[in-house]
Amino acid sequence: MKACFIKGNKLYLRGLFKEDLRGNMFHWANDPEVTHYMYMGLRPNNLELMEEEYHQLIHSEKDVVFAIIDKKNDVHIGNAGLYAVNWVARCAEYRIVIGEKKYQNKGYGTEATKLVVRYAFDKLNLNKVFLGVNADNKAAVKAYKKAGFVQEGVLRQEIYRNGKYYDAICMSILRKEFYAK
Repeated sequence: MKACFIKGNKLYLRGLFKEDLRGNMFHWANDPEVTHYMYMGLRPNNLELMEEEYHQLIHSEKDVVFAIIDKKNDVHIGNAGLYAVNWVARCAEYRIVIGEKKYQNKGYGTEATKLVVRYAFDKLNLNKVFLGVNADNKAAVKAYKKAGFVQEGVLRQEIYRNGKYYDAICMSILRKEFYAK
C-alpha cells in the first residue's frame, strides 16, 4: 500500500501523485462513458490542463482530494474528495469518480464515500457534507443513500449534458446522522 492515508476493507485512500495524471486519470477524463453524468468531460482534457488542476488542488487550503486504490491489486480506480471546505460553516462539497469501469457498481464508491465522510467529521471537524448528483444517475443516488446521505431537494434542469437538461438532486449528511448509525 503505497502512501496509504486511510484504509478500508477493499480499498485505501492516498494523496494524488503527479504520475497519476499520466495513468488512469487521463483516460477517465476523456472517456464519455465515465463522464456521462459529470461536468468533467465537457471539454477535451490534455496533460497540461490536468497538471494545472493538479497543482491548484495540492496547494489548496479548501480542497482535499484522494486517490482511491484497490487494496488487492494496488490499482488507482478513482478519486474522491472534499471541495470548497467552509471552515466557518464547517461544511464541504463531496465529489467522486470511479473511473475504472470494472470497479463500478461493486461497492467501491460507497466504501470510499463512507471513508471520506468519516475523515470529514473525525479529522476536519466538519458538520455537513453535501453533494449534487444528476437525477438520472440512479446508481450514484443509490450509493449515496447507502452511505447515509439524504435528499434535501431538486434543482430543476440544473445540468446540461449530452444534448439535454437534467435535474440535480441535492443531498447531504450531517455529523449527528453519520454517528447515529
